[in-house]
Amino acid sequence: MKLPSRRSFLKQGATTCALSPFVVAELPSSALDDEFSLKEVHLLQGMSGWEYKSLWGNLKGITEKEADWKPNPESNSVRWVVGHLCWFEEWVADAIENKGRYLTDKKPVSIVEPTMEAMKARFDAAKARSTRLIEGLTAETWTRKVIFVGRVEVPIFNLIQSLVSHTAGHRYQVRYIRGTYSRVFHITNKADFDPW
Repeated sequence: MKLPSRRSFLKQGATTCALSPFVVAELPSSALDDEFSLKEVHLLQGMSGWEYKSLWGNLKGITEKEADWKPNPESNSVRWVVGHLCWFEEWVADAIENKGRYLTDKKPVSIVEPTMEAMKARFDAAKARSTRLIEGLTAETWTRKVIFVGRVEVPIFNLIQSLVSHTAGHRYQVRYIRGTYSRVFHITNKADFDPW
């Protein structure tokens, strides 16, 4: 029996994880009244903001060399992970506005910037834009459907939910990569960027 390669196994798993926020049943239309939806969106925005702030806390003091390091050749680097999160933030905003990357990108990618500082500036701008757009949504637009990265139709409300889980999952990946780098090279102190 031939087993799938590690990369194809992980790719299949990543697809499952990426789609999992959308497998849950949609909220019944009666639950999407203005007051309920507004509370839910504010809660999700708060959680998304916390994850974003925590991500940059976990990136405190990272060097360009460390940002490019991979625990093994098939792994992603921290730079790739952060670029991917930036891409998703831009993609969500474009999906809400039905333009840009939403119309062109049919699979997940990673943004490339020359430095982590430039990546943060771009990501900050993307986060500010998505936050502004999400705050402007109404009950009618929360239920509008979009195609999630060329795969499945989902309401915008579920897309907003995915911002939280997506960032949380990849933030853990950043913590793992940086923690491993710290233990292997003894150049950084894990407690400085990840107190856990």
